[in-house]
Amino acid sequence: MKTSLKILAGAAVLCAFACASAAAMTKDEYKSKKAAIATEYQEERQKCGVRYGNSLDLCVARAHGVRDVAKAELEAAWKPSPAANYKAAVARARSDHAIAKEECDEQKGAMRKKCVTDAKSAMERALAEAKARASSG
Repeated sequence: MKTSLKILAGAAVLCAFACASAAAMTKDEYKSKKAAIATEYQEERQKCGVRYGNSLDLCVARAHGVRDVAKAELEAAWKPSPAANYKAAVARARSDHAIAKEECDEQKGAMRKKCVTDAKSAMERALAEAKARASSG
């Protein structure tokens, strides 16, 4: 769970940095940040290499999630628009859902079913919130 918090904190910092520098981002900065995201993904993905089973799946889901959210937030910073912000919110919701589903795989029976249901409802709430934000502004 601490790893999830670190990943989310990193994504939040990246978002804050990307959002703060949205107006001044040049094409070269965009390309370098995109390359940095790819490099960070490769590093995180390689850390998953010694694992197996659900532990590997969870690690890969986290790496994919961080990459996908960072890419979406970079796009939103590069070309700010309500649609880009919506796509970033959708990427965050899907990433959180994928990680939660993998965490649910560690449980058995009714606990697993409840966990999966909770993860799905959390994603649906996040998507509805993103859609409401996109339509309101």
